[in-house]
Amino acid sequence: EKVGLFFDATVEQHKFAAGDIQAALAAKSYEVEVLPLSSLSAAYANKKVILALAANTVSMGVYTGQGGTAVGALGAQAYAMRTSEQPQKSFWVFGGDINGAMYGGLQLAENIQSDGISGAFNETVSPDFLQRGVKLNLALDKRIPTYSGFMGNTSTQHAIQSVWDMKFWESWFDQQARNRYNVMSVWTQHPFPALVKVPGYEKASLPGIEGYFGYADPTLTHEKRVAFWRQVMTYAHNRGFQFYFFCWNVALDYAMDQYPDLKETTNIGPTTTYLSASMKSLLETYPELDGWGISAGDNMDGLPKDSRGPWTWAAYGKAANEYAIANPNRKFAVIHRGLGAGIAKLYNDWKPLTTHENMKFEYEVKYANAHMFSTQTPRWYEPDMADADAAGQKTYLTLRNDDFLYTDMGDPEFVRGFFKGVPHRKVINSFLIGSDIYHPTRTYWCKDATMNGQLEIERNWYIQMLWGRIGYNKNISDDAFIKLIAKKLPTLASPNVLFNAWAKASRPLPWVQELTQGAWGLDAHWYAEAISIPYRDPSVRSIDEFIATSVADQSSSNLCSISQSAKNSCGTAKTTYKLAEEMETNAKEALALIYTVGSGDPKVQVKVNNVKMQAALTFHLANKIRASTYKASAQTALAKEAMGKSYCWWINYSNLMFLTYQGNDFRTVKIPDWHFGDKAVLADYQSLGGAGTPDCKDEALVVSTKPQIIQKQVQILSLTANQIKFDLPASLSVKINIYSVTGKAIFHADAFPGKLGVNTFKLPSKLSVGMHFVQVESDLGSAIQKFFVQPNKSTTLN
Repeated sequence: EKVGLFFDATVEQHKFAAGDIQAALAAKSYEVEVLPLSSLSAAYANKKVILALAANTVSMGVYTGQGGTAVGALGAQAYAMRTSEQPQKSFWVFGGDINGAMYGGLQLAENIQSDGISGAFNETVSPDFLQRGVKLNLALDKRIPTYSGFMGNTSTQHAIQSVWDMKFWESWFDQQARNRYNVMSVWTQHPFPALVKVPGYEKASLPGIEGYFGYADPTLTHEKRVAFWRQVMTYAHNRGFQFYFFCWNVALDYAMDQYPDLKETTNIGPTTTYLSASMKSLLETYPELDGWGISAGDNMDGLPKDSRGPWTWAAYGKAANEYAIANPNRKFAVIHRGLGAGIAKLYNDWKPLTTHENMKFEYEVKYANAHMFSTQTPRWYEPDMADADAAGQKTYLTLRNDDFLYTDMGDPEFVRGFFKGVPHRKVINSFLIGSDIYHPTRTYWCKDATMNGQLEIERNWYIQMLWGRIGYNKNISDDAFIKLIAKKLPTLASPNVLFNAWAKASRPLPWVQELTQGAWGLDAHWYAEAISIPYRDPSVRSIDEFIATSVADQSSSNLCSISQSAKNSCGTAKTTYKLAEEMETNAKEALALIYTVGSGDPKVQVKVNNVKMQAALTFHLANKIRASTYKASAQTALAKEAMGKSYCWWINYSNLMFLTYQGNDFRTVKIPDWHFGDKAVLADYQSLGGAGTPDCKDEALVVSTKPQIIQKQVQILSLTANQIKFDLPASLSVKINIYSVTGKAIFHADAFPGKLGVNTFKLPSKLSVGMHFVQVESDLGSAIQKFFVQPNKSTTLN
């Protein structure tokens, strides 16, 4: 059946959305007739899809003439989606502006992919947050690092090559436009040497680009770099994005190597003269650049807070103001971080810039410090936000995730609550999400080599979806996310089961951060995914350190600290005993659900394992919190028992992570491999009087690479090239998976009935010689074991 697709192909955003609609229709076996919007008339006889602005009177006239009801006023980025039935079914998307029509078109494409075109689609959506941005810390060259001069960060080194790859940027903007983000901010300590050639400071311009792992491109001269970034910015605009560069102050990487008179100093002198000239060159060189961001906190410790505004004005503001006077039609924004500079004084320092209609002066605060997965009502910068509200100053929130980088957090309930808790919405309508310890471009840390090379936003696609789409549409339903999961994992039989398991596994982890964020608010305090201690030899936080923590100032979950819980002095607040119980309940429910999710699809298995990792980490932390509380209340025997369970779950977690991921050097934490913390966790158990290692056989373990820690209900006996033998304690439904030593799926057997006692499973094809991991899953849990298949032998070495 033929379906007409009407849109204005001269508008890149609409062309992009129409491409998704066309693909969705083709996937449902419709023949798509692509037609210009200007040709739309009531005479068109076939079913049709129309993508237009609400202000397009011709399209609106055809719509109302065919029985369409009033759309009403639509604001910026809003859309109305409507279905009419006369003379043939038609789907209409009207946008309040170009981007609104694009978002509506992208949503219609997803609706068609999920539900076809037999039904009706009618909704009106307006953005909750107008600016929904991403903060990408990126070194543009090995000589101009991103925060904070630590080029030993592995992700920083890997990122440089992607930075200069147009295909990376095209894929990134395409995907994140679908996730409803619309601001890109690239943060580098001192990016000017890669961006501009400043008159009088020509030697500060990089001669070419240098990276790591054999990457270097001496042909990327200043002129080619300018052309490249202008292309990136144009592409960003064509996907509805604003594009910003950010810098930290005071940093002069590479420039001061070429000009010794330049110093990382807060004096208003040669340094501010150079930076002002650089700012002028930036504005002149990149007409497509939407804005510039400034920090006033790093290397400025000697300058009082109220004196930092005059410095940033001399370094950047004056040049921007002079450019605005000379170029009244150029739109540009400056975002000034509140870190180290309060708005009351800062606003006066920068007041000349605020008088230009074409220039915006905006403010930014580090809303949740480094841990956005914590309390849903962080109030670290409440005075600054209140001052901005009183001044009517538009303010960005920076949301830092420096905690969950490997695992994909997936609880929409948390995200909704977090956004609902944002205060001062009259002036706070914008956010930037990102990390300072990790700089994501392409994946490099998976042990399955086939997983590496993909965009990081594709590897952890769910967290990207949740924050972007809920930030845009606060009323988006859980059902919408279940459909998105089904779209991403088309072989998955029960996307609703994965959705619920994912939410339950992710939900308890922010509670741990909320419990500790009063003391551990910065990335310099801990990295939660590894329970690790930044800037220290690889280790994990001890139970004594947990006892000494304090709850976030505004605890959205009404938590009581470990020390107060131990004293039974919590009042109406939730004790850590109760907290640990609720954490375990969620983890148990997550595991019960996830063991019903079966698929031979590696993409599904990655997310199944993600849920298991989060559940294992939750069990570990619940028991660690319980052990800490018992120890603080002098109940040593109970503390030892809880810490023994905590150790068993840590081994589960570290085994899962070790099987899946390599270690990493982050800016604050070095993880040689995912067994880095085993000894430290065991030391907590032994400090409470535990001898040797805990007996983990009674725990419902998720996975183990150690033969002595196998769930007692299921035992894997042997593996040969032709068969597997395993022992079951009862007649159970069983699934079998075999993986290579790198974690690549080699064989999968869907659920089949196993019998009590020893079972022999014949493999349909012969395994190759070498190391293999065998997994047997049953209703009582999962066991995994490593075997070496030998040539011409019927037995194996374990």
